[in-house]
Amino acid sequence: MNELHYYDVAKKANKKIYWHPGIKRISQIAKKSRFILDVGCGEGTKLAKIIEKGKDATGIDISHFAIQKAKKQFPNIKFIKTKDEIIPFTSNIFDLVYSTFVLEHTKNQELFINEMIRVTAINGMIVILCPNYGSPNRRSPVSIEQPLPKLFLGITKDFSFSTNNHLSFTKVTPKKIFKNPDDDTTCEPYLYDLIKYIHRNNNLKIIQSSSLWEIDDGVNSLHQRIFKFLGQKNTFPFKYWGPQLFLVIKKLS
Repeated sequence: MNELHYYDVAKKANKKIYWHPGIKRISQIAKKSRFILDVGCGEGTKLAKIIEKGKDATGIDISHFAIQKAKKQFPNIKFIKTKDEIIPFTSNIFDLVYSTFVLEHTKNQELFINEMIRVTAINGMIVILCPNYGSPNRRSPVSIEQPLPKLFLGITKDFSFSTNNHLSFTKVTPKKIFKNPDDDTTCEPYLYDLIKYIHRNNNLKIIQSSSLWEIDDGVNSLHQRIFKFLGQKNTFPFKYWGPQLFLVIKKLS
């Protein structure tokens, strides 16, 4: 998939995503925020829809093509090309820093998240939304793990209450030629792992977390229906096993 087609697909998807509970929540927070940063903004459609007039909004992305496309489409918004996961701003300046469906494409997930935290102002909000591919009952499009071994290993890990200070997202290898947006997935984020990582930082407070079981309409197998039932009853660890990872975090100091 070339970049032109990739971002045309992304633009169409972004125009249809405003029903999403995570996007609605970001829009609510944006209304109360003056300085907003979209990390991994792509061609800019999502940021343009989320912000209101009078807001100081910036979008950053590693793709030169995406940034040029965003600038042409939305000349009143600042768009900046970045390198890797480094955010080219000083610390503590944005009231809202968010990323949507980007974390699963990053090379260094801890740096990506830590940079988002760094540039967020005191009492500002960080929001992360992405697929929950690292859940024991799910896999990314490029995963080579077998479902049953992954399920059993994942359950064991969830109940081990590991004290590892680092993220333990499974790394995967992107396809050399990809036809769909997530064929270039580099890691499998997991909500429970990210929650534990955030909790280790005393300067952060989780305001809202969800694996968004409510949007999982494709549950056909018996075991997945059981997982969904338990997850929606807030039962550990199934509450973390939904289709997507959604976190709202407040920076305390």
